[in-house]
Amino acid sequence: MKAGSDAFGHAVLDWARGGAIPEMIERDDGLTTIGAGPLVYLSDVKGWPSAERQSMRYVRGRVLDVGCGAGRVTLHLQRRGFDAVGLDASSLAIQAARLRGVKQLRCASLETLASNIGSFDTVVMFGNNFGIFGSTERARKILTQWAKKTNPRARIFLESTNPYCGGAPGIDRAYYRRNKERGNSPGLARFRYHYDHYVGSWFSWLYVSRSELRVLVRGTGWHLAHVLGEHSSEPYVAILERD
Repeated sequence: MKAGSDAFGHAVLDWARGGAIPEMIERDDGLTTIGAGPLVYLSDVKGWPSAERQSMRYVRGRVLDVGCGAGRVTLHLQRRGFDAVGLDASSLAIQAARLRGVKQLRCASLETLASNIGSFDTVVMFGNNFGIFGSTERARKILTQWAKKTNPRARIFLESTNPYCGGAPGIDRAYYRRNKERGNSPGLARFRYHYDHYVGSWFSWLYVSRSELRVLVRGTGWHLAHVLGEHSSEPYVAILERD
């Protein structure tokens, strides 16, 4: 067993090569569940959540897909003729996306993105990838930085799931109550991935409700222009525009 490895990256790369075994997700209280696997992470647009499909009509200009994984979103936009770039902190995920046909890819973290984000008109964070921020404080800090660097017509597509309605993966009523008792954000979770003989490092993932996101973005230089999604337990996409 290789602890501290990029377990999810190994899973994504295997899926791109035809593998079908899903990842396992361990929560910090010991709960272990089966992950979404290739059926979700390699899905074409027909298999996407409703909010993601609806949001495609708001995409414009040059697009950055943050946390692109195996490249499902970048590939779709590329095929539609957009100048789309996939970004992921995992070099293995970048390899997977390249194998699947993504033409433009960058291996980088959120912290290194601010200096280059001004060249994009749309920034997409699907797959509940609002969670990448890891905390409300980090989300506010990075969004504020991006507001200073992006062009005035830029849009950010943030996807999350309401942690109070039973739809957010890895968040249940007992867990968010524990968070509140500890003074944490109710939708904050600590996870690590298991795949084959690989075990990933622990990471924080944040889910927020629509109302929590509306409050969070105040004063960052962005406002909520649209919120897409039909059911409270399903992922929603919040489209931010510059103030």
